[in-house]
Amino acid sequence: MRSTLKAAGLILAAVVLGLMTVQGSYALWNTMAPSNAGTLQAADFNILVNGSPMTPGPVAIQIPGTIGKGVNVYAPITVQNTVNVTQNSPLVLAATASVYAPVDNFGGNLTVKTAVLQAGHTCESMPPAFYAAVPYPAATHSVTLPWQGAQTICVQATLNRNTPAALMGKDVKINAKLSVAQVAPGIK
Repeated sequence: MRSTLKAAGLILAAVVLGLMTVQGSYALWNTMAPSNAGTLQAADFNILVNGSPMTPGPVAIQIPGTIGKGVNVYAPITVQNTVNVTQNSPLVLAATASVYAPVDNFGGNLTVKTAVLQAGHTCESMPPAFYAAVPYPAATHSVTLPWQGAQTICVQATLNRNTPAALMGKDVKINAKLSVAQVAPGIK
């Protein structure tokens, strides 16, 4: 009997020693839980500026036609969120446009003003009080663009009435920097 107890003690010591060296655990049960597959959607970050895909770098705003003394001429910057996500997506974009004061040889005779286009108006029909002069170096406007939403920033250029004849007939080009960033869901 004594040898049986010694053998049982030896086996028990071997099992305990074996478990201590393995340092693992044994699961004595197993279960399964069904899970439905989720949907992951990728989207293209498509932004249109005046109907064309947004490109890196500054946006050159060409004032159309010939600008005359004391006459307001307008150019729009229309930014549209065309990111291809579902209508229920929380994706909202914040577009920020900085329109820079013109520095191209008009000797202070060119005045540039900007405004965010208001509903029911065109750039030409908005009241003058809506426009603010572009200070040096730039005027900045931020707008929120929901899915498929668009917003226009109007640029108004005017030559002073006493502009020298030598400056007449020149092309007026104004630069703008446009940045678009995603707004966190729930922040609109």
